[in-house]
Amino acid sequence: MNPSLPPYPGSNSQKSGPEMDYHGMHRDIVNGVADALTRQPTRAASLTDAVSNVVDPLVNNGQAIGSALQGAMQVLDSLSDIGRALPFIAPAFVLFKIIIDLEKKAQDVDAKCNDLVERITFMLSHLPALQRVEIMAPTRQVSTLLVALASPTETNSRYAHRMKMTRLLKLSSRRMVEASMLNSPSSNTCNSTRILADSVQQNHARLEGILLENVSSAISGGLKNLALEFNALEAEQKFVCVQCEKDFTNYTNGPLACSFHRSEYDSWKKHYPCCSTKHPCQFGAHRAKHHCDYPYGTFFPRAWGVTRYVDTRTEWASVRDTNLETDDEQSAYVGQLLRWVSRGARLEENTIIVIVGRLWYQSPYYFNTFTAKELEDITKSVRLSRRTLIYRTSSNENEFAMAEWILSVSGKITAIRLTAKAATSTNPWVRVCPIDLSTCTKSGDILTTSEGGLRSYVPASPYVLPETVSFGPILNDEQTRAPRTNFKTRTTPTLRVILKSMSDPPLEANPQFANHSFDYLVGKFSIFNNNAPGSLNPITISSISAAYRLVGDPEYAPVKETKLLDHDYQLPATIDPRQSLTLNFQVLVPRTEEDVKLAVNWWNRAFVARNRPVRIKIIVEDIEGEQCSLVMEYVFKPLKLETRQESDLGFFFFDNPQTFTRNYLHVEKVNNKDSVIKIAGTELTVKRLKQMVYKALKTGKTDMDLEIGQVKDDGVWEWSAWALVDLSCRRVYAFKIMMHEGKKAPVRRMGTLGYVPCPEYGDVINKTRPVSHATESIKLPPMEPYVAPEYIQDDNLDDFKPPVPPKPATPTTEAPPTSATSLLNGATVSGIPADLTNRLISIDISLARIADALERLVAVLPAASVNGRAH
Repeated sequence: MNPSLPPYPGSNSQKSGPEMDYHGMHRDIVNGVADALTRQPTRAASLTDAVSNVVDPLVNNGQAIGSALQGAMQVLDSLSDIGRALPFIAPAFVLFKIIIDLEKKAQDVDAKCNDLVERITFMLSHLPALQRVEIMAPTRQVSTLLVALASPTETNSRYAHRMKMTRLLKLSSRRMVEASMLNSPSSNTCNSTRILADSVQQNHARLEGILLENVSSAISGGLKNLALEFNALEAEQKFVCVQCEKDFTNYTNGPLACSFHRSEYDSWKKHYPCCSTKHPCQFGAHRAKHHCDYPYGTFFPRAWGVTRYVDTRTEWASVRDTNLETDDEQSAYVGQLLRWVSRGARLEENTIIVIVGRLWYQSPYYFNTFTAKELEDITKSVRLSRRTLIYRTSSNENEFAMAEWILSVSGKITAIRLTAKAATSTNPWVRVCPIDLSTCTKSGDILTTSEGGLRSYVPASPYVLPETVSFGPILNDEQTRAPRTNFKTRTTPTLRVILKSMSDPPLEANPQFANHSFDYLVGKFSIFNNNAPGSLNPITISSISAAYRLVGDPEYAPVKETKLLDHDYQLPATIDPRQSLTLNFQVLVPRTEEDVKLAVNWWNRAFVARNRPVRIKIIVEDIEGEQCSLVMEYVFKPLKLETRQESDLGFFFFDNPQTFTRNYLHVEKVNNKDSVIKIAGTELTVKRLKQMVYKALKTGKTDMDLEIGQVKDDGVWEWSAWALVDLSCRRVYAFKIMMHEGKKAPVRRMGTLGYVPCPEYGDVINKTRPVSHATESIKLPPMEPYVAPEYIQDDNLDDFKPPVPPKPATPTTEAPPTSATSLLNGATVSGIPADLTNRLISIDISLARIADALERLVAVLPAASVNGRAH
């Protein structure tokens, strides 16, 4: 016997006999196991209690499951020697081993269950973080499905039922083990084991059947409930949210069900101005009707579709006041709404529209409409509450806009009062619009109870303005003279040609191209072969070149380039006698270094000839090296310079002779109720002039810079404008315009300073005040005197008249008197036969005719030079 086992009660270690009591030994072993696994009881314990103390902790998985199982395994190890000594009790050990293996598996299952519980606990511990998460409509539907599948009550009841069945199964298994251990003899231990296994399988099958039945009924009931709820949802009314433009129902709506932007999408900048992202930045409940409780993007296109068109509404009354320092505007409006969109269908019911503030997501605003029925409901509410305020943009008393109901003595709405006040205004604008409650229309004239803003007074006398002062020359936009066309051809005696210009004017400047380094001059001329028809003297032209000079220069200079514009024509070219050849040419005349620095590109005008005409000498050379030339002239013809227009209130300019340009600006009157005047294209509004007056009153400075001046042509010239303020009458009475050369000019020599009276503008208080002229602190900068140079427009360097050859004399011969007899006899006169004399006379007559023709021809031919080259 294992010495570790204590002796069980009633045993006698010293007693021995021939026969061994196996039943008694079996009881002793069982009692020993019970004593080893449990504490000593205070009263006698039965064998059933002993077995229960072993099995119950293993089955019920108490807190001591680990220690109990470990103790059972130690007992099983300690009984191994007894099993070898007493083989008949081995089946009991086998059964005990099976029970321990089952408990090990159960313990593994429990460990997995514990791990699952820990995981579920970990996940559930993070559920509070979901309180700030928005539950969307699909999530709600899934949640509804889960609730329908397993409601809390059904789940608890099924869970309790399953736990009860599990406990019954465990208890049944424990009882069967105890019964088998108590009632079965040692020889039937194997049968007990088999019975135990069968019982476990039966209980397991029964448990599976119960679970399947419960799950099937739960799923069936959940699906039925879900179908009923879906049918109810389908039957519920659907709405379209005006904020996110999505469908919703009362069931799917919630405090954060809608996501939207505060502003409208900016298609130009490609983002939402409210947050500059595409993701919604605001969350709230769905709304089926438009409202002005808070800004949302889809509201503004709807409102602007009314306010930005004239056919959508009829104005009854409005007030508007502007902060002259911050440029913020306070406004209120009441009128009749005709249609919601321009050119849309007209509303069937009279509707009043009230607008307060600026319709923008960053500003407080109010935009609402009222029908006759709605006004009746509002009247009942206002009569009881006496709360007449419709909307107010701010609680600040210095700057706000407001709309209010005006009630009669009986508490009936009779009018709407509009108020607007800016911080820079002493008094607010207040207007009252009477309305007819029953017809929802205006019932009387608009009453103005207070006038705000900055208003001027009537001047007691006219304003006196200084004279305009100008420095610099005044350019003439007329051509100084017509280009000359009487230049003659210069050639050699052996090169009998005539050159003639074939274009009018002879030269054109920059017709297609322009460059700041040179000017293009194009023209056309013909080359005529002046040899006799039958002389067999053709002329072959090998090249054409050109030179230029400005009138007044002593000599010609080569051009940058000469080329023929007839692309299909190539030199050399042969011209038969009494035939001509016409050529189109182009030359590039270079500019001076000073002109190149100006970087001026002109079309249809030659910048190089703006002061003096330019002459081009065309030089034609034949195949033998003989040359002839013709001079062609270009005279600058300027474009028309800008002058004063009929609609101008003022026109100021100064001319730049270096670039032959006029720097100018127009001052025009504007036919617009919101604008007063236009200076160099910039409109000055009534609000802008009031701001100038407010600054003058605040600072005491009376010539206020309008800050609209510009620097032109990268600093070539600049201009500025000032408003002259009358502090007494609180108005702008004139504008001062100053123009002069800019920073690029080394010395300022040209400029102008002028004045323009200001037209009437804005609201005027019908009271006269004495005028107060402005104290001018800005004057025209000092100017150096400009002396205009004189340019020569013509010279005679190219004048040439070819010499006329003397007219040949006709020879005369006196014949002696002859008699008729001698003539008849064939006698000769002075020894010359008669037929020869007649021929000589005929030759003389022909020579006289030829000489006369030559005299006429020579008049158009150039004289030949000594060296045989043209000049």
